[in-house]
Amino acid sequence: MSIFIGFLYVVEVIVCLLLAMAVMLQKPKEGGLGGAIGGGMLEASLGADAGNVLIKTTAVLGVIFLLNTLVLARFTSTVHSKSLMAGEAEAAPVAEQAPALPMSEPALPTDAPALPEAPAIPEAPAIPEVPVAPETPAAD
Repeated sequence: MSIFIGFLYVVEVIVCLLLAMAVMLQKPKEGGLGGAIGGGMLEASLGADAGNVLIKTTAVLGVIFLLNTLVLARFTSTVHSKSLMAGEAEAAPVAEQAPALPMSEPALPTDAPALPEAPAIPEAPAIPEVPVAPETPAAD
């Protein structure tokens, strides 16, 4: 299967390059790249219907490119679509746990050094109250 997918990738690249060349060789209204190559060599080699031949070639290459891309997408998505949960079909056995202890402080080992006490936080100095002047009525 991987050889077939590799072959399809090679076909994809070749068709892509041919499609790009066919689109660039088409003669737009201003001349473009088709007029720059040989100054009419394309019409001399393909005849007066060079434009029609290039349009048909572009259409055929476009269909081949589209179908090849769809086939590649289908084959590569089935090759690499392994589910992460495929091995999780059975429920994992629940390990037996020790019963939960009531809320208490954890026991420290007896040989552990005692933790230093936290320094005391000094209290902020008291802010003296500022007397507020009484309001006086405004004179009219």
